[in-house]
Amino acid sequence: MEIGLSLEAGTILHTGDVLSNGTGLILVNQLPEKVLHVKAKNDNESLSVYVQLGHIIGNRHRPISISTDGSVMFPIHDDSEVELFTKLFHEIIDHITLTIQEHVFVANQGMNVHEH
Repeated sequence: MEIGLSLEAGTILHTGDVLSNGTGLILVNQLPEKVLHVKAKNDNESLSVYVQLGHIIGNRHRPISISTDGSVMFPIHDDSEVELFTKLFHEIIDHITLTIQEHVFVANQGMNVHEH
């Protein structure tokens, strides 16, 4: 079923949200998308690695999700972006693992603000 929505600016829908149009309910179900999953290999160096990761990913204005295990995920549109980020991560590439995964991506709250 296709529907049209008119939402207030800045409204973000998440999996599990329920919408009502007065005649029925609609459950929002976000589809999995391709993400780049990045994790530090060594906990002893992880602070420095994650600071550099945040700087590089932030310069590309990408939303991120930080998992409880310390790994970072962000959406990518195609596999060519893996090559781009591999080059951008050149100074820390030996200290991280990069994998492409399919996940329902939900950015951490407050990390999608962009101001200059």
